[in-house]
Amino acid sequence: MTEKFIELLFCTVIIFLFLLNFNNRWTNRNYEKLKSKNSSWYWFRAFKIAETKDNFIKFQKGLSIFVIVIMIIAILNVLKS
Repeated sequence: MTEKFIELLFCTVIIFLFLLNFNNRWTNRNYEKLKSKNSSWYWFRAFKIAETKDNFIKFQKGLSIFVIVIMIIAILNVLKS
């Protein structure tokens, strides 16, 4: 029972943290912090995508949707067992 609670709490916290990426103020602050780091643009260079603020925010939101869906699947899996 304790393990299920910890897993549910972990998934809920991860979902909350990634939901913050849909707040414009939060995404703008992240962009300002990460725009000068080379590692932030690695996948953009790998797939020859323009290194713009709009693309960065789209990528960040897309990644957030992916993680949130995975965490929801994990929650459903925990509740099913």
